[in-house]
Amino acid sequence: KMKAFNEKYILKKAMQNRLPNTIVQRYKQPYRAPNIPSFFSDSTPEYVESLLSENSLKDSNYFNPNKVALLLKKIKSGKAISQKDNTALVSVLSTQAWHHHFIDQFESNFKNHHSNDTELHRIS
Repeated sequence: KMKAFNEKYILKKAMQNRLPNTIVQRYKQPYRAPNIPSFFSDSTPEYVESLLSENSLKDSNYFNPNKVALLLKKIKSGKAISQKDNTALVSVLSTQAWHHHFIDQFESNFKNHHSNDTELHRIS
């Protein structure tokens, strides 16, 4: 809850006798997602290359692979330094990772599970 622009006012009020004033009175500190240098430095992790590959982008069908390729080219040339570039990369990469873990893996596990059921029914 907020009182004007004092974030978490009720929580701070309730805990003011148990927390140092520096914590109770400090401004909100936003979480910052990892940015380009986290994924593209000396070596790019294999999973990043895989998730951002043309085939992976086509399979998930959320992003235009050509535009992502242009962003990757800009990143690899060292010219991607804006917050917009960071946001774009993190958005694409996190969506692709989400899709991989919760759509692709689910479908794969579902098919494997049910194909085993079919085999069991055939044996019985």
